[in-house]
Amino acid sequence: MKRSERIQKLVALSQKKEDNVARLLARQKQKVEQEKQKLEQLQEYASQYESERNLLGLSPYLVTNYQHFVSRLEQAVQQQKGAISQSEHQADQAQLQWLQARAKTKSMDLVKGKHAEQERRLEEKQEQKQFDEFAMLKYMKSSS
Repeated sequence: MKRSERIQKLVALSQKKEDNVARLLARQKQKVEQEKQKLEQLQEYASQYESERNLLGLSPYLVTNYQHFVSRLEQAVQQQKGAISQSEHQADQAQLQWLQARAKTKSMDLVKGKHAEQERRLEEKQEQKQFDEFAMLKYMKSSS
């Protein structure tokens, strides 16, 4: 088996790993978007709740309940911001892994190409040598 053919197997494995990391990256980016949508929903809900409270007059008891509820909403918003930050960090890590895998695949593919080119040149030299030997034999037969 030629060296370039052996390297091709490594390139294929590297490409498979790169593809897997690319899928992970896509999932991580999708997760970031989902987390951002959840945050938007929480903020929209808090805004609507605030608008409704302003339209209605609230008794002191309801004001206390409202304040507790708003406090929990604010905590949920902060937690969601933390989840977004964590998801973005994971997406950044996946991006870095993908870039590394891509670079490895490209470099292996380049090495494979160089070996294939060397093999091609060697084959051409061997063919030329055979043609030269054949021509020499033919010349020697015709001159004798």
